[in-house]
Amino acid sequence: MNPLHKHTPLAKAILEILSEISNIAEDKYGELPSGTIRAFIFGGCAVHIYTNARGSNDLDVELEASRRLDINELIVELDDADYDDEDGTHRTLSFDNTFNPAIPDLHPDWRDDAILIQSGEAVMHIYLVSAVDIAISKLGRCTSHDVNDIVSLYVAERFSIEDFTKRACEALYYSPTPDRLRCNIAYATQVLKSL
Repeated sequence: MNPLHKHTPLAKAILEILSEISNIAEDKYGELPSGTIRAFIFGGCAVHIYTNARGSNDLDVELEASRRLDINELIVELDDADYDDEDGTHRTLSFDNTFNPAIPDLHPDWRDDAILIQSGEAVMHIYLVSAVDIAISKLGRCTSHDVNDIVSLYVAERFSIEDFTKRACEALYYSPTPDRLRCNIAYATQVLKSL
């Protein structure tokens, strides 16, 4: 498998925001055990870590706390991360507090198949949602931007067409709009096969 792009300026900004959430949690609740918070990276930031193909100005993350932590209380104090991109352009990354993983179509096993990218003694363990599940999450809207993300992940050899169609068809059983999702799967698959 190709290495992940975890050391780009954007990837460092992602980790900076997630580290700040850990720091805020410990400031509020005291010393916390390793893995008290789990973060699952979605959206354009996940596409970037897999492909380095594009950036994002918002961080879509699902946060889960294993203790009685009020996640909303933590993110209200969160600052944006400022960084300079590879081309020297100044950028800002913001935490998207409106992101909800229940909205995009997803396979029910997406958590189990996420890639652990930071753990150890850290309060927050960070996971990257699998590339095929990121692609499936893009099928709900299926705009040209979303299709470009699916293509970028495929071209970066993060999944095969067979893996994509199998996983997407399994997600159909859990979709509130299976007819729309079925059409979008067919369209995205056709685009991938035409490459």
